[in-house]
Amino acid sequence: MKTPLRFVLLCAGLLLAAPAFANSPSPEGFVKAKQSELSTLMKQGKTNAVEQKIGAVFDQMLDYDTLAKESLGEQWDQRTDAERKEFQDVLKRLVQKNYKKNLRKTLDYEVEYKGESKAKKGVMVRTVARNKKNSREEPVSVDYVLHDVSGKWLVFDIVTEGSSLISTYKNQFRRVIKKKGFDGLIKQMKAKLDDEAA
Repeated sequence: MKTPLRFVLLCAGLLLAAPAFANSPSPEGFVKAKQSELSTLMKQGKTNAVEQKIGAVFDQMLDYDTLAKESLGEQWDQRTDAERKEFQDVLKRLVQKNYKKNLRKTLDYEVEYKGESKAKKGVMVRTVARNKKNSREEPVSVDYVLHDVSGKWLVFDIVTEGSSLISTYKNQFRRVIKKKGFDGLIKQMKAKLDDEAA
């Protein structure tokens, strides 16, 4: 009895794909590695070279496309390509700035990884951060929501103490657009970038 060609090709494809899949990190392993890279870089001081490296790690770690689309909600479909591009660019810079600020605050924290669980649109990696210098300070839960994009993990939402970054942005953006329009939102986001020190 001949083995169907389709079955042979399928098996061959699985065999070829297996090594790459086996070598790819788990969602938790991915977050752990990227957070370690970022912490190491942040401890090196603030220079142009270090800032560029930090930006490169963010680009490897964060899914700006999904973050932009989800946080803008129903407004996304109403915007032109040029408006979407500008919004995503400003949002990317804002997210990076806030991420770096929070990292600097928690460089002395010990992060415990609590495993993975299924999320609505991906996988959630749960962590708890504790201040090593002040044991009285309440630990902070920070969860990373990842999904597979073209065979690699990317973070598209961060949930701090139960508060989703996407949901927070979505509510803020909706309110601003209602009062000031989309142009007003972009203007306000750019002003926030100028006002806050990285």
